[in-house]
Amino acid sequence: MKYQTCILVRRLLSKTFDVPVKKCNPIKPPVCSIFPRHFSSSPIPLPKSATLIQHDGDSTVVLLGTVHFSKQSVEDVSEIVKVLNPNAILIELCRQRVSLLELDDKKFLEDAKNFDAQKLKEAVKGQNFVSGMLHAMLLKTYADIAKELGVAPGGEFRRAYHEMKKIPGCKLFLGDRPIQITIARAFQSLSVYELGQVLYHLTTTNPKPLDKEQLERYKDRDFVQAQFEEITKDVPAFKKIFHVFVDERDKCLAYSLQECVRSVEKPRVLAVVGMGHVDGIVKYYGKMRQEDIVPLLFIPARPYYMVLLSKGLKLTFFFLLFSFFYRLLFG
Repeated sequence: MKYQTCILVRRLLSKTFDVPVKKCNPIKPPVCSIFPRHFSSSPIPLPKSATLIQHDGDSTVVLLGTVHFSKQSVEDVSEIVKVLNPNAILIELCRQRVSLLELDDKKFLEDAKNFDAQKLKEAVKGQNFVSGMLHAMLLKTYADIAKELGVAPGGEFRRAYHEMKKIPGCKLFLGDRPIQITIARAFQSLSVYELGQVLYHLTTTNPKPLDKEQLERYKDRDFVQAQFEEITKDVPAFKKIFHVFVDERDKCLAYSLQECVRSVEKPRVLAVVGMGHVDGIVKYYGKMRQEDIVPLLFIPARPYYMVLLSKGLKLTFFFLLFSFFYRLLFG
């Protein structure tokens, strides 16, 4: 169970588009046709990991569920582009992570092999303790998986970006919520006890090495859902984390996809997202309004216990620092 927990947490960490806050007309849900993933049921030949969520006289929208670090997911992007010839591509990235599109795979893999405390310190410089800690977990996760599989993160997004540049007039859209907001909202949703429960479970987890065949199993949406359910039975606090990392972001991604479709004339849109978001996007697509999204872009005020804990840690630090210099100067 702890092994499955680690894998899913890795998937969450390796997964946040700034939704503009401005006055606009209410969003009218588009006419959507939900098709099964199989070739025989779809009027467009698609990989099994793709879902046709809208196909009418003027609009075609294809949702590709990917497994991060999967080479097959990268090839699926090119396969759909050949068939769909999209005029817009939306990817599951935010502006804070857009540099992933220009990542040099070879350099990243070399850096991952030599990932040390100094590089970690430089990467989280300027962030607060909690955000820095979670960002460090994210970077360490990227490095570990890259070393195990020999694949740099975000390959499917880079392939989508490069395919977009080959198509005249095609536009790229960033669909995700800023990752800092997601991390902060996830952290502040937990009580002290729940936070301790989650941290204990993660720190006592001893994951086994990943292999490519095992990774491909996460393309099966039923398998992913079963893993979520099993983990939340063992650690109920994960329900809150999954709600922030998955359900809230499903809504943001669905809204972003709606806005993408609305902003393109006769849209043929390809959306590239993690497999864990597919069902949620299908559920919310065409139903999200701006007033539903705005609250998800705010970071709630820190609970009183976190304010007290933060002040307590600062006072303890200054006391220890004062004690050290006092003993140094006066013996």
